[in-house]
Amino acid sequence: MKESLKSLALALLVLTSIVQTGMLWYSSPSNQGNLPKLQHIPTIGHKDFQKEEIHQLAAPSEIMLHHDGEHRRILPGADHQTLIDRLHHARLENPQTIDPSPAEWKKWLDDETGLELRFRHELPVEVIQAFFQGETEIPELDTVHRIWISGEGDNNQVTVWLISDQTQTVVEGTALLQNYDEMLKLADQAAERPLKAFLNGKEGNFDEEDLKREGAVPRFVYLPPNRAAINRWSYNLEQKRQINVEDMKMILFRNPNNVEKTAISNHIDIYTDVDSSRSLRYNEQNNTMVYTNLLNDTEQELPDPREKLNTIISFMNRHSGWTGNYLLNRVETNQDNGASDFFFQLHVKGLPLYGSEPFPKWEEIRLSAQQGITHYERSLIFFSSRSGQKHPDHLPSGNEVREALKKQNADLSDVRQIYPGYHAVTRENKLELEPVWVVDFYNGKQGFLSVSQTGRDVEWTGAKLKPS
Repeated sequence: MKESLKSLALALLVLTSIVQTGMLWYSSPSNQGNLPKLQHIPTIGHKDFQKEEIHQLAAPSEIMLHHDGEHRRILPGADHQTLIDRLHHARLENPQTIDPSPAEWKKWLDDETGLELRFRHELPVEVIQAFFQGETEIPELDTVHRIWISGEGDNNQVTVWLISDQTQTVVEGTALLQNYDEMLKLADQAAERPLKAFLNGKEGNFDEEDLKREGAVPRFVYLPPNRAAINRWSYNLEQKRQINVEDMKMILFRNPNNVEKTAISNHIDIYTDVDSSRSLRYNEQNNTMVYTNLLNDTEQELPDPREKLNTIISFMNRHSGWTGNYLLNRVETNQDNGASDFFFQLHVKGLPLYGSEPFPKWEEIRLSAQQGITHYERSLIFFSSRSGQKHPDHLPSGNEVREALKKQNADLSDVRQIYPGYHAVTRENKLELEPVWVVDFYNGKQGFLSVSQTGRDVEWTGAKLKPS
């Protein structure tokens, strides 16, 4: 009986303690206002544009199909992505430096059937390794500009050339590509009309002397014999979409409610968190933002560009940050801190977009990463690619390109590369994406060639003087 009374008394004491604790907690001032709340991360782009792997984000802006002396271009799209994904399943084996003779270059250009992946700029060799399976080390190369793949499909084995135009170096390896014949059939279906090859200003029918004069690694330019049909796109300026800076605060700061805002001019605000490691500079006038995280910047350097790109992919996918089809354009060394800056260029209907009018930086996103993102720079304006209106247009023919270059006191021998793109201009409350040939000169200057609005002439914009 005594034991039962003791148990009952103990239970009453415990119950009384719980009730008193609850009353004390209920009557005390709430501290929740000082605690960070779990925030919903806004998403700003469409899931169709998000990339999962490096080879998708670093895909080349064009693939050339070479067959029986014909050269045809494949631009980014569904078939282009399928070809890149199939290449990603291959393992590069036995890479070694070679010195191809002019006869070998001529054979590749005139006789071999294969694919050439052409990047806009030299990319770190580690990024190129991500296109293949495994961790095969590639000797004697720091950067790669082109990948040539050739073979008859025997046992699905192909020859791979990794080419650096910058250092005039070629590394040869082999790879097994499953269903290589099917890849070539898909490429044939996806490729555009045949183009003419130019070398140092000369058109086609190159002999070994032409290739010898060009140097160790010849650079070919491809242009159409006639005007190439292509669509021009127009968007009403009212159709533009704008990312809310408040959403970017929620994305970029751990506790958006504890961020200080400082106005440094009539149209520029800077947001900083309590420890001042993160800052967001917002320009309301031109709708651009620059985010920096100094804390991440002081962490240990990630030596491999692949690790940095994987960090970027995870970060951007977390908030669906790709508001269009952005592809890696170039990697530059930051002169202030030695870090690698990655620049991603917007592609519309398969073509790279140029021209910041009237929205600065909207065609390019810049990102840097260590253990986390250290720099994020972009426009907060974008357009839905589905909202545009298309109009038939053309790109100038090869002869028109050469004549236009002559008027600029230049010729194809001054040109590092030439490729199709879109140039953005505004007319009558509309944003026009004009098809152009993008002309990159050896000295770093750039110009654009387009058919005039009347259709009778060719117009040149950009660099005006002969490269020196």
